Amino acid sequence: MKRNRIIYLLLCISAVVLASFYGGPVSYSLLFGLLLIAPISLVYLLFVYAFFRLYQVIGVKHITAYEPVPYYFVLQNEYLLNFCNISINMYSTFSYIEDFDQEKGKTSTAAGTSSKYELLPGESVRYDTSLICRYRGDYFIGIKEITIIDFFKLFKITYRVPEPINAVVSPRIIKLDSLKSIPDITLSSFKENPSLSTDFDAAVRDYVPGDLLKGINWKATAKTGKLKSRLTYGEQRQGISLFLDTNRISEDEYDFIPVENKCLEIILALTDYFSTFSVPVTFHYNQSVPSTATCSMAHEMEEFRLAVSNVKFRTGENSAVFLDSLINGTSFGNCLVAFLVITGADAELNKALYALSLLGINIVVYYVGYNPRTEDIMELQNLRVIPIHPEDDLETVL
Repeated sequence: MKRNRIIYLLLCISAVVLASFYGGPVSYSLLFGLLLIAPISLVYLLFVYAFFRLYQVIGVKHITAYEPVPYYFVLQNEYLLNFCNISINMYSTFSYIEDFDQEKGKTSTAAGTSSKYELLPGESVRYDTSLICRYRGDYFIGIKEITIIDFFKLFKITYRVPEPINAVVSPRIIKLDSLKSIPDITLSSFKENPSLSTDFDAAVRDYVPGDLLKGINWKATAKTGKLKSRLTYGEQRQGISLFLDTNRISEDEYDFIPVENKCLEIILALTDYFSTFSVPVTFHYNQSVPSTATCSMAHEMEEFRLAVSNVKFRTGENSAVFLDSLINGTSFGNCLVAFLVITGADAELNKALYALSLLGINIVVYYVGYNPRTEDIMELQNLRVIPIHPEDDLETVL
């Protein structure tokens, strides 16, 4: 466009010089013809702006991060003029469209993915594809902006789509084959309470050598392919405690959405891993009031995921105070391991971690951030701190 504008300006200057020195009907006709190009181009842009239509539809109501969902958009020319040089720019930070760059005429720009179209009178173009959202959160997806350029490529109008698609995305569940962050944990840890009955319960767990043969649940064994023993009423599992720091690190969605998404992915990945061993998990988080969610078996994961999806982060949340109140209560008293997912560290957090270590509990802290300062967390014998970047692969770091 810059080159076309320079050429047009030089032509106008040349026409003015020609008309001034030589005059005549030809010179003036050429001058007036060149001068009319600019207003005609602007009027054309206004017509395209008024009669160009865009329709975009997402195929599902509930979206999960990194799961492809059906998506299509339609570009429609509802006027008698040919519409040329129509470009669309997509939201590309939090979502992307599969194979969008492979189509003819499509290019990638710093602002996102763009595509140019030309529409004849009454013509429409439909593009069916799949859209993938990267993060949990509430944000816009699909087409972001439309750019219209005139025939002579002198002027352009860029405007945002008046009705963008607002997506509410749930976090995904990442399956872990093993837990590398604390490999020495014994998942088949049970303790007996002799004051309770030893009758068999309906719940099952993995078979441990020494279990009574009459306690084996053969139906569950046949279904899973692994020996499963029924729990007794006197058998208590040592559970896992999870704590989430719900403090929002920034007001900029480009900063906080990836971090919050990674925090919730960690919670879900850990819970899903322990649920396969029938180890109960208690998830603690603050939502103006102390809140908890529990999961003991694999079939409870979907309900647990819905609870995690509704967790809200707030600016100025003092999670260290909430953690201290949990430690002073009974929330962490009988757990096997305490996993903490945090986004910042200070003196109050260190004080709470020290109090938690005095309970003799193994502690794993996942410090999520773009540049987490693990040195801000005090060193304790039964404490392990693992820094996690928002783009890290949890199968590797967990």
